[in-house]
Amino acid sequence: MNIDNKHIQNIINAKNNNSLAIFVGAGISKSSETESFKLPDWSDLIKDLKIELDIQDEFDFLKIAQLYYLEFGEFIYNKKLKEYFPDYIKPSELHKLIFRINPHVIVTTNWDNILERTIEENAFIYDTISSDTDLIRSSLQNKVIKMHGDFTNNNIVFKEDDYINYQLNFPLLENYLKSILSTHTILFIGYSYNDFNLKQILQWIQKHSEVRPPMYLTTFHQNDTSKKYLENHGVTSLNIANEPISLIKFASDYSCKTYSFLDRIKNHNERSVVKSESLTLDFILNKLKILNSLEGLLLDQIQTAFSNCGFLFDEDEQPILKFYKGELTGDYDQTRRNIYQNFISILQLIDEKEKKPSARLIDIFKILSKGNVKGIVLRKEEKAPYREWYIEFSKYLAKPNSDRKEKHLNFDYSNLNTSNNDVIDLIEYSFNLQQIGQLEESFYVVEEAISLCLKQRIYPLLFVAMYNRNSLLWKLKYFFGKKEMREKYREVEEYNLKERFYNLPQELRVAIEPIYNFVDESSIISYAYRIAEDLKKTEDSKRTIESGGMVFGSEVKKYASRHNNLIDFVLRNTIMVESISAFKSINRHFVVISLHRQVQQPEVILTKTELFACIKYIEFKDLKVIFNDFYNGSDRSGKFRITKKEREWLVNNVFRNIVKLFLSSQEIFNKYDGYIQNTLLILSVAKHSKKQFKAIVKIIAKIIAEGNNTFSIFKSINLFLGIQYNLYKSEIDPTILLEMIENLIKRLITKKN
Repeated sequence: MNIDNKHIQNIINAKNNNSLAIFVGAGISKSSETESFKLPDWSDLIKDLKIELDIQDEFDFLKIAQLYYLEFGEFIYNKKLKEYFPDYIKPSELHKLIFRINPHVIVTTNWDNILERTIEENAFIYDTISSDTDLIRSSLQNKVIKMHGDFTNNNIVFKEDDYINYQLNFPLLENYLKSILSTHTILFIGYSYNDFNLKQILQWIQKHSEVRPPMYLTTFHQNDTSKKYLENHGVTSLNIANEPISLIKFASDYSCKTYSFLDRIKNHNERSVVKSESLTLDFILNKLKILNSLEGLLLDQIQTAFSNCGFLFDEDEQPILKFYKGELTGDYDQTRRNIYQNFISILQLIDEKEKKPSARLIDIFKILSKGNVKGIVLRKEEKAPYREWYIEFSKYLAKPNSDRKEKHLNFDYSNLNTSNNDVIDLIEYSFNLQQIGQLEESFYVVEEAISLCLKQRIYPLLFVAMYNRNSLLWKLKYFFGKKEMREKYREVEEYNLKERFYNLPQELRVAIEPIYNFVDESSIISYAYRIAEDLKKTEDSKRTIESGGMVFGSEVKKYASRHNNLIDFVLRNTIMVESISAFKSINRHFVVISLHRQVQQPEVILTKTELFACIKYIEFKDLKVIFNDFYNGSDRSGKFRITKKEREWLVNNVFRNIVKLFLSSQEIFNKYDGYIQNTLLILSVAKHSKKQFKAIVKIIAKIIAEGNNTFSIFKSINLFLGIQYNLYKSEIDPTILLEMIENLIKRLITKKN
């Protein structure tokens, strides 16, 4: 990276960190000139004043203005200045671009109202500050500071007395500006080397602060002497003479070059990225880096991080990332697409020549794999069947460790060991404690995780941890069984996630917005709405098929993949979202869509993820409605099947672990009661071998013998045995049945006594 690019990157970083201040001089106002309208130069105004004063030998601008004021009085003085700066001057594209860069502060020494008009005509969210009173009343974070006043407030800074008395006339504004100069990266545009206003600002800096962020002045003509003078005052000159001519036309070359320079800052220098393989890889990796602290990623997060991309879904229900080239989309950005095509060229070379990917490419593959992304599309065949070819990550990556997710799918929360220095371990530890009913212990641990996130600046996980803390706090405050617990936590406040999100620097907000939206529940609600709409479409398709019609364009793989991605994201990042009604609706809709998509199949099968969702996230009453067709005597009765692999998982892992947790739970409202009901309902509608049926019944016998059972549990056991007999004539062994009845009687007698 050359020196100028490094300086530009510093300015971009300051913009992203909300610590950029742009000082706007008279040269920027000149960008509003047209062939028929010209703004006066500073020297034109002074020349006019000297003519009216009839003086020739005075060259001190401030003294000339002072003499004019003393000679003609305040009214004539103000009227004269106002003639040079009419209200009808229109903002240029350069003025708009300054605001689109979104600097924290825009400071101007100009008196005209062009910046105010730019705000009003384009709805930019900035307060305009022209006096101490304006500063006191200001409520917006972003501000335009008119440090030399304006005609509206009649407080123009021009004559000698104005500069001498500035501290008296603008005490708050001066202190505010000095704080900006001490804490912000400064970019001066529209100033010349010899600008008096620039010299005044530099004198402030020299008196106020020795150590401060960098300052830059854009120049159009190189002057080595002036450049050294500015460097001595901490200002780096950036010569924009070699900037390309902008597509936007201006009356002067200076405005054109300034526009091109600012456009580089606005667009993160993306145009130069296309020309370099190294910069391209850096660009792609930087888009993903902030997400790397998460254990699982949503496809929407990847899509938002990149834009101009989408996903295809293969037969394995895995997503494949596709960067758009010619597709028309709402986020169309040709520069961004050029970068992606350059990236694809790099991947094609690796795929075709079987080259070893660079370390940066491996990092990109690893991060994308956290969203279960299988690969990236390289090309599409030009002839039918128009297959899409892609580079597959598994060729270059070790097999990922899925133990964390598998334990959650198995309802296995036995691993309660953790490292106090690992944020992910702490959040999972807290999650596991919550799952087994140890809410207060879980709360303490998640607070540790929050402290560690702040210390290590792991902001994506910070929002996950804060969300989990709020979820736990709600349960502790409103836990029906323990009054002392409610009293203890009654005054403890929840974290305001929205407030903390908007306190982050701009670049960080953009990067983690999908994570914030998820834990803020807004994206969950939006997701629920979209899936509800998709459900309506599949219901229409189902009715069409059942009435003898045909339906084209099935997207069963897409829905299964997105459902798996959602569950994967929640489990890998251990987000305590299971009690959110919108999240339950999403899972219910995904399962129903899957069943509708198989309406023409002789047998209906749910994936492991879908079976887990049925048990964990769907209420028993809703699950009965979903599975009603498979046991009520309709055409679909007896057509539900569980694969051998999923049955072993469901009985030997899930059912056994749920029962174990149910029997050991000390909670008054035992959530594992509902999980048992759901598991029994799913098992009831599928056919089992005698050996498999016996294994299920053995677990049921354990529930009856040892459990503090509710009426709902007994109803579910009865429903299981009834459906199994009615559909498949499965009969319980008389010995086991007798043992179950005896245990039931014993427990009833024990309870009665």
